[in-house]
Formats: sequence, structure tokens, C-alpha cells
Amino acid sequence: MSGRKPRRPRWLPTAETMKLASHRAGRLSQAEVAEVMQPLRQAFTALREGVATEWQWSIAASAVNAAKAIEDQGVVKGLRGHLHAADQALHAIYTRAQAAAAWRPTPLHWHEIDSIHTAVDLHQFQLEQLARGEALRAIDKVTAEIRSTGGRVVDVPAEGAA
Repeated sequence: MSGRKPRRPRWLPTAETMKLASHRAGRLSQAEVAEVMQPLRQAFTALREGVATEWQWSIAASAVNAAKAIEDQGVVKGLRGHLHAADQALHAIYTRAQAAAAWRPTPLHWHEIDSIHTAVDLHQFQLEQLARGEALRAIDKVTAEIRSTGGRVVDVPAEGAA
């Protein structure tokens, strides 16, 4: 006996593994980006018109948090200042809307509309640059942050779903 350990074959990727890796490495399709952006654009419209519900405000706030997580990944960089301005605007809106201890829609100031509109457009740009795996990683990070602070994560229902 030579004292050597027997040879162990290396792991070889299967067709399913390669398919999964290829899927995660591919960019989001235009339909996928549009599916993510539709509720956000509707929420922004309601905010801009001063008729937003708390749910619509939370959609916009979650999108800004996701955009900041994407920025932290380093895939699309240089947007931190714009995202911070939108975050501050959303915080100010929330404070005004909750002033009466229950949500009341509030009109927005021009600079808040501008900041949030810019963040919405930049978030779409980010999504168009991301691979699926990067997008999923950002969503997982935001979800974990929400849960760690005692928040609740809810899927946005599709249009027309009950």
C-alpha cells in the first residue's frame, strides 16, 4: 500500500446547474423590469397627485431601499445622493401624513416630487443593468433588513388580482 488516499472524482456541473447559472447571470427582460416598475410608477403618480395611501407610500419607500441596496452592491454606482434625497423626501411625506395619528394623504412640495421622480427613473435604470442574481441578492438584503427591524414583508399583488 502506498498510503495515499483513493482518488475522488471532482464534481461536474449538470445541465440543470448550468441552466440555473445561465438564468441567474442573464439580465432582467424588459417585461420583468416593467412588472417591477408598474406598481412603483402607480405609487409615484398617487404621491404626486396628493392622494397616496400608506401602502403606495410604502411601495415607493421599499423601491428606494432596494435601489440603495443595489448601489451598495457596486453594480450601478454614483446614485447615492439622489437616492438619499428621495429617502429624505419620503420620510418628510410620511411625517406629514401621520401627523393626525392616522394616514392622511398629503400634497407634495416640488422638490419632493422631483427627488422621488428621479429615484424612480434611476431605479429603472439600475434594474435594466442588473443580472437576475444581482437583483435577487438586493431583494434578499432589503427583505432581511425589514424583518430585522420588526417589519413585515408583503408581496405586491399583481394588477387585477384579488
